[in-house]
This record gives sequence, structure tokens and C-alpha cells, in this order.
Amino acid sequence: MRLSRFSLVFAVLAVLAWAAALDPVLIFVLALLGIIPLASLLAEATEALTFHAGPKAGALLNATFGTAVELILLFALLRSGQIAVVKAALVGSILTSLILVVGLSQLLGGLRNGLQRFDREGSGMAAAMMTLAVIGLALPTILGLVHQAHLGEGFSTDFQDDALDTLSMAIAVILLLLYGLLIVYQFRQPSATEVEFEAATPDEYRKLSVREAVGLLTAATVGIAIVSEILSGAVEPFGQRLDLDALFMGVVLIPLVGNVSEILVGVRTARANKLDLSLSIATTSAMQIALFVAPLLAIISPFFGQELTLYFSIFEVFALGLAVFSAVAIASDGVSNWMEGAQFLALYLILALWFYFLAPTLI
Repeated sequence: MRLSRFSLVFAVLAVLAWAAALDPVLIFVLALLGIIPLASLLAEATEALTFHAGPKAGALLNATFGTAVELILLFALLRSGQIAVVKAALVGSILTSLILVVGLSQLLGGLRNGLQRFDREGSGMAAAMMTLAVIGLALPTILGLVHQAHLGEGFSTDFQDDALDTLSMAIAVILLLLYGLLIVYQFRQPSATEVEFEAATPDEYRKLSVREAVGLLTAATVGIAIVSEILSGAVEPFGQRLDLDALFMGVVLIPLVGNVSEILVGVRTARANKLDLSLSIATTSAMQIALFVAPLLAIISPFFGQELTLYFSIFEVFALGLAVFSAVAIASDGVSNWMEGAQFLALYLILALWFYFLAPTLI
């Protein structure tokens, strides 16, 4: 806690550097460092509230506030007309949750606790929902490819026509309705394996009252929102300076910033031998991106003067398919070990490298 508060100086320096219009690279680095302690405070407050609220509400709460950070970044990018980066960041957020967060949780949790078990039914439900969500994102992509091929045009996710716009909007509404039903189901369906919070929540977080935890959560979220807004403006200049393509920045860097708190909480709970809660946090966040954030951005995008369809590149859809396949593989046996975590981290690094070399051919 003391280290987190001391590190908040980076957030203050990021705001000062932005106000003084200093080098965008410096602003990006300071903002990135500033989000880490803010996300740590967010994670601490979330764990305290999780202890009071229970596993389902706690996992949903953590994923919601983690998603709020990404929403702010994506709104800023949407307003500036960076549609391709927004789409890449949506894909990257799902990959980060389903592969990176899960891999880190399995690796570090397994190294500390050995073989870990989790609720197969809950993970299977999440995998099924993500499969449906990926289908919902893939079909507009197929339609866009077919229409462009018919017109003899080059393939681009910026392509729009009436049929694609209508299909994207209809699927967005369906996914939002499905997300609402999922929330109702999660709170009404009893969990197959209820986690114990006494061991998962550190003593210092348990001492926080609900009011104190909510206050800390609110302050941390506001701070992250401010620094994230600054960071979003420095992403493109930072990428240009280091010769990093927009797609790579969207798939890899932006989701890492938006999922810091999720990573911290996921690893902490896995090390406390509560892999169920850790996986629930990761899968809930991924489902929120696919079923809530992406459809919401598609629906509200016309109000920003930018039409965001659900037409992603075939490579992004392929990466999402791999992520969902990995989630299905996890849910198949209900058992986890550190080697599986290492395999997932290897997959994430391979995909990151793939997008790094693939990006110049797409954007």
C-alpha cells in the first residue's frame, strides 16, 4: 500500500507533462507508470468489496471497473477517428483476458500451490458464451469480405455498405441483450463450487469497510480515467517514434494498460489458491468486451461521426478463435498446473509477434 501511494507521483508527473505539452514519448511512459499504482489501488479496493459481496458480484465488479478504463481509452480513440485501432484494441482486450491473464494466473498460482482445480461448469459456460460472441463478430467480417470481393475492391475493415451496417447493428443489439441475460443468470444460478474469501483476501484489505472500499475504488477509477485519457493521446506519437504500427499498438499495448488491475487481482487470487475466482475475473472481462463494449461502441459510434461496424480483419477473427479454443481447452478437465500457464504465455507472445510482423500489411 505504501509503495503504491509513493508511485502515484508518476500519475501526477504524467498530468504535468501533458499540461506542459512535453515529448509524447515521455508522456506515454509516465502515464503508463502512473496507471500501475492506480490500478493497484483499484485492485485492493475491489478485493475488499469482493470479500464483502461474494465471488459473483466481486468478479463482475472487478471486470466492470477494468472495462471502464478501456472504455475511456476506446472512446478517445473513437472520437479521433482511429477506427482500426479501436477494433484492434477490442481484439487485444479479449486476447489479454483469455490468454495472458489466465496464463499468468495458472503459472504463478501453480508454482505456489501445485495442482489447482476449478469449476468446469462455470468455465464451460464462459467458453460457450465467447464462442457465440466470436461467431457474432465473424459473420459481419465474412459479409464484408464477400461484398468487397463482389465489388472487386481491396479488402479493408473500413469498408461500409447498407447491408454490413444493418447486420452489425442488429448483431450488436442481440449481443447486448445476451449480455443482460448473462448477468441475470449469473446472479440467479447457484455456483457449483463456492470459493472461500478468508484465504483469498489479505488481512489489510479485509479491514476496509464497504464505504472505505467504495471511496478508494471511486478515487482510483477517476485517477485511471484521467491518466488513461492522457495516455490515449500519446499512443499514436509514441508508436510513430518507435516505428510501431497502429494495429500492434491496439492489440498489445492498449489492452495491457487497460487490464493492469485485472492482471494484478487475477494473479493475487490464483496465488491464494483461488483459481476459480481468478478465472472468473478473466472470463467475465473477456465476455464484457465481446458482449458489451464492442456492441456498445458499434451502436454509439454514429453519434461521434464515425461508423464502427463489426467487420474485423480475418486475422483478428482468427486470433479470437484461437483464444476461445484455448478457453475451451482449459475448461475440459477442471485441473490446472504451472506448465499450462507457461504454454498460454508462450501462445500470447507468439500472437504478439505475429501481429507485430503482420501489422504493416493490414493498416
